[in-house]
Amino acid sequence: MVVDGKTVNLSKAELADAYKNGLRQSDYTRKTMEVAEQRKAADAEIQRATQERQEYASNLQKMAAQIEGALNQQQQIDWEHLLDNNPAEYLKQQHLYQRRQAAYQKNIQQQQHLAHIAQAEQAHHLQSVLHTQQEELLAKLPDWKDSRKAEAESNAIRRYLLEQGFEHHLVDSIADHKAVLLGRKAMLYDAMMSKANAAAKRVTSIPQKVVRPGVGESPGGDGRQAAMQRLAKSGRVEDAASLFAKFI
Repeated sequence: MVVDGKTVNLSKAELADAYKNGLRQSDYTRKTMEVAEQRKAADAEIQRATQERQEYASNLQKMAAQIEGALNQQQQIDWEHLLDNNPAEYLKQQHLYQRRQAAYQKNIQQQQHLAHIAQAEQAHHLQSVLHTQQEELLAKLPDWKDSRKAEAESNAIRRYLLEQGFEHHLVDSIADHKAVLLGRKAMLYDAMMSKANAAAKRVTSIPQKVVRPGVGESPGGDGRQAAMQRLAKSGRVEDAASLFAKFI
């Protein structure tokens, strides 16, 4: 049997397993492709239906405006004068007015029905997006599968973002998992920098050993003083790490 250009000797049992595994993988790949194609077709159908509904709603709005304009014109009629001088025309205009009113009411009801459908689809789409984003977030932060840890960290991120000046409604409406990860990373970085700065302040407060001129550093003085000074000036995490390494 040749695998990746190399000849491999397999027993009958191994050949049978390889054959079965190959069939399983092939079946999995085929089913995955079928699901992807079905989803693509469904998305295309939804998009087509949505576009048709939007066009229908636009036409309904145009028709409603035309009917409303005609009704406004008829409202200018002197109905009493028309009834006295031309009863037949009066009945004709009354019948036409009633028909237009009924058509206008039906038009408005259809627009409201389409609006309800659009709202329901939007809510369903939002739920689907939130579900997908939650899955993406748990894939990047598997520890958040523990609901208590997820709640504690998410509340900490929320407080951190509010402290940074973000408005409440913006923080509460975050749905993209990448935004959550970015906020978490910024929060952890600031916390790390705060600890590094505190460590630098503690280091600078330690009395430093005075070395007499002409006398080299003691064996224990392996550049720690210089590292302390760099950390005290910069407060950088890299300098803090360099200093801590000298104490290990």
